[in-house]
Amino acid sequence: MQADGDHVLSPSALLTRCGEIAGFEAFVIALGFPSLDDWIASWLARDGLSLAQEVWPVGVDPHWIASVGLPLLDQVQQQQRLGGRSLLGLAAMPGCGKSTLCAWIKAAAAASMDLAVEVVSIDDFYFEGCRLDEVMRGNPWQAPRGIPGSHDLVLLAQCLSQWRQHGVFQCPVFDKSLRQGRGDRAGFREVQADLLILEGWFVGVGHWGDHRHDQHSQDLAPLTPAELSYRAVVRDNLIAYQQAWDALDLLWHLCPTSLSHVTTWKQQQNAAMYQGTGVKMSDADLGQMTRSLQVCIPEFALLHERAADVVLRVNTQRQVEEVLLAGD
Repeated sequence: MQADGDHVLSPSALLTRCGEIAGFEAFVIALGFPSLDDWIASWLARDGLSLAQEVWPVGVDPHWIASVGLPLLDQVQQQQRLGGRSLLGLAAMPGCGKSTLCAWIKAAAAASMDLAVEVVSIDDFYFEGCRLDEVMRGNPWQAPRGIPGSHDLVLLAQCLSQWRQHGVFQCPVFDKSLRQGRGDRAGFREVQADLLILEGWFVGVGHWGDHRHDQHSQDLAPLTPAELSYRAVVRDNLIAYQQAWDALDLLWHLCPTSLSHVTTWKQQQNAAMYQGTGVKMSDADLGQMTRSLQVCIPEFALLHERAADVVLRVNTQRQVEEVLLAGD
């Protein structure tokens, strides 16, 4: 349970606090509940905040599971009732808590619904090493991967097609520690699922027009001429991703209230990796990678113009401030 000052919040209080989030009641009604009170009562009856606790890392705020995890599990259950296989896109910037959420939803769906949910990152589909170096050559951040254009979209389409037909496919495994940290493909793993989550930081972002090509967040340093020029490459590369986005049955977007949050999240992520493994990125490399995530796609396209069914606006403390539904 979550501490609140000198108090420890009960599951009932944690779930009730979700109702303070702008748009949350409309959100749970869209998920099939008559009211917020019915949603709270349903999860209290199921002891939802005790689900799959073994996969929560130490320090994870239970309010994150209450306000994001439980509604996502509701969404999974809603898709299950529709029958057939469902492909859910989950877009979120690195470091916001996406990996924790994905591990939890997989375990919680198996425990509470006997449903096979698998999570695949678009980063699993990076090109193999030599091809990856070729397509990343010349980007102004010297990023070894991650930018649109670094993924094998033919392989991704084949895998999604196989899964739609048979419920199983061979997913590539990308090891970021290979080739002195530039990464390389390291075999395949079998993925079998009733519901598949495709996650990644720019999932759902499409080709944008030129009319606001030079805009950038006021929270970030101005774009350099090289960055502005390379945006045209990224924009054109995104055209080929549309086939994958069109295959999504639903898209959820965990949207930062400011792109400056990504700097904080990546620094925390890097520190946690060092604490756990003794290895971390240099400050310079971390800064360049973070910068590429923040500016290679214009802010309006990255945060506001993808056709998401659900948008959860997340602040720097990883707390949901607002929920928006398609059409809001």
